[in-house]
Amino acid sequence: MLLNPSYTVYAGQPTLPNKPASPTGEVVVPSAGQLRMRVRGGLPPRALRNVREFIEAHLEDNISIQALAAAAGLSMYHFARAFKQSEGVSPHHYVVRRRVRRAQDLLAATDLPLSEVALAAGFADQSHCARRFREHVGVTPSSYRWSMR
Repeated sequence: MLLNPSYTVYAGQPTLPNKPASPTGEVVVPSAGQLRMRVRGGLPPRALRNVREFIEAHLEDNISIQALAAAAGLSMYHFARAFKQSEGVSPHHYVVRRRVRRAQDLLAATDLPLSEVALAAGFADQSHCARRFREHVGVTPSSYRWSMR
């Protein structure tokens, strides 16, 4: 556990500022939702919505960081930092995750060949789709399709 200098130690346990540990020494830790609400910065809600809509509309195309930054109205360096702060992942990782999700939807809902699913989801080829799919889902696209039937 990383300790912030503003944390205090009570009974050998770190606690958050203004959040004393319980008498038994248990650490009082806020939930992930509470931590997310404390984060300042990131993209404004409208810019984030514009970027998400742009990604969904152009998922099968080659999406550049410049195009995403333009959709947000920011420079690409500022956009990349703000997007990661807002979403918790880089813009590239987010796009790959959305492509995998689209491939999952297509595999479950259609009988398209795997190569066409890969292209429709925005991957360069079937091999690239299968590699990323397996990284994110844990099974191959064909195994996923069979499990959805």
